[in-house]
Amino acid sequence: MKSIKIILQFLRKHLTLTLMAPLCVVIEVVAELVQPKIMSEIVNRGVIGGESEIITALGIKMLIITLIGVCAGIFSIYAAGKVSYAFGADMRTNMFSRIQKFSFSNIDRLQTGSLITRITSDVTQVQNVIQASMRLLFRAPFMFIGAIVMVFMLDLKMAYILIIILPILLFTIIYILKKTFPLFTIVQQKMDKFNTVVQELLSGIRVVKAYVREPGEKERFEASNEDYIASSLKVSKLIIIMMPAMSFIMNLGVVGVLWFGEYEVADGRLNVGDIMACTNYMTQILMSLMMAQRVIMSITQAEASMVRINEVLETECELDLQSTGVDVPKEGDLEFDNVSFQYEGSNKNQISNISFKINKGETLAILGSTGSGKSTLVNLIPRFYDVTEGSIKIGGKDIREIDRKALQESVGMVMQNTVLFSGTIADNMRMGKEDATEEEMIEALRKADIADFVLSLPDGLNHIIEQDATNISGGQRQRISIARTLISEPDILILDDSLSAVDLITESKIRKALGKLEMTKIIIAQRISSIKDANKILMIEDGKMLCYGSHDELYKSSVEYREVYDSQVQSAEEGKL
Repeated sequence: MKSIKIILQFLRKHLTLTLMAPLCVVIEVVAELVQPKIMSEIVNRGVIGGESEIITALGIKMLIITLIGVCAGIFSIYAAGKVSYAFGADMRTNMFSRIQKFSFSNIDRLQTGSLITRITSDVTQVQNVIQASMRLLFRAPFMFIGAIVMVFMLDLKMAYILIIILPILLFTIIYILKKTFPLFTIVQQKMDKFNTVVQELLSGIRVVKAYVREPGEKERFEASNEDYIASSLKVSKLIIIMMPAMSFIMNLGVVGVLWFGEYEVADGRLNVGDIMACTNYMTQILMSLMMAQRVIMSITQAEASMVRINEVLETECELDLQSTGVDVPKEGDLEFDNVSFQYEGSNKNQISNISFKINKGETLAILGSTGSGKSTLVNLIPRFYDVTEGSIKIGGKDIREIDRKALQESVGMVMQNTVLFSGTIADNMRMGKEDATEEEMIEALRKADIADFVLSLPDGLNHIIEQDATNISGGQRQRISIARTLISEPDILILDDSLSAVDLITESKIRKALGKLEMTKIIIAQRISSIKDANKILMIEDGKMLCYGSHDELYKSSVEYREVYDSQVQSAEEGKL
């Protein structure tokens, strides 16, 4: 019901075309229903009766009616197509706008591969059904009922044949459709899984090649593909059975009409033209049932797609999207007060009871092994996720009370996995600041120690970055990403292991440039040597705080910190030998 309501709400926007399409279909069907009757008159009176003038008169009449039907059919196709394509465009826009508001938790739950399927394949499925339904949903019943009425008008005895075969035909259709319906949802789910596998393989193709894993990944792809095909074939087999079954039953009816009609004509109760008309109407009944079957199956598929579309449109963002009107305190410390966090569906805390405080303008370094919860911790600051327990405060104000848009604008984050969009370097920089001038861009690039490289390119800031930034190195990607964040002049800068691909000399230059900035800086890093000058260092393991303080304080008081530092220093010295 929700699906129908959403579609009807949309159709109201195009009410004129929505009403004109079925009206033209009715005119088209009436024109088709009249033609066998006219043809029977031509045969009975013109061909057999010898009235040659009737052939000309009725032939012209038939031609005019045919032209009217064709024109009505063409307009109905145009109207249905225009409305359905407008629906598809609007639905994709609505879904994309909704996805833009999703929190990380929403995206984690629905998955990127599934969202791609929903916004493309599922919308196209519904769009095609709307286009077909605006014609066939009216054409099929009008033709079915009209053809039956015309048979009754021609000869009541002929109609008895219909009374016998129609229940058999309808039972066959209903039985097969009931078997088919549950399979459509399964097919959509298999497609989701297949798209997710394809997305992972394509995005990780370089890793696959690096580890020579092509045969293994090919097997994984083929397994998912075969799983999808197997489900699709189950549906196809049932559909394949339905068509010949319907034709066979209806052809039995036609044979019955011809056999019974032979006796009727011989006895003078029926004319040859009437037999021809009756067989034509039987064919129209068969065609109408085929159309109805196609519409019902398409609607069933579309219903499964519409449920998935609704899931996106009705998904409530995990975070409060309403504007609170409360700005971020400009002069404020950042404080974690007994913060714990747990991913949705998990029964284990990824972050447990972490508390610390850093003053505005200070630098906090976060240290920990892979999977210790470093990235999860910093993702809580701009409210990509919300804390499960405790609170995060800026200037003493809980960030949940601060306007979410204002909060995220005040927090600049360079992600662990650097993403640059296809387009020019300038286009990417303007994502940080829409109205950035060329001078501002160059200054931000200079702070990230990438200005010389950009300016050395033939097109400079207008150099095209290809999809996935494959035409620049990993270190260059990271530095452009840092510059993009710096140009927005955030109050809090978060670098999530964002210098892992640059050499030590370049890293030192960037840190020195960042040290001159007044913003609060949070740096996740693996090398203690590069963060030991931070005001505070937070060391975490398995989501729990091991120690917190300056380098000197931790070296004296924390065994874990001292062991990590000494091992890294020793490794560095051995590397020089």
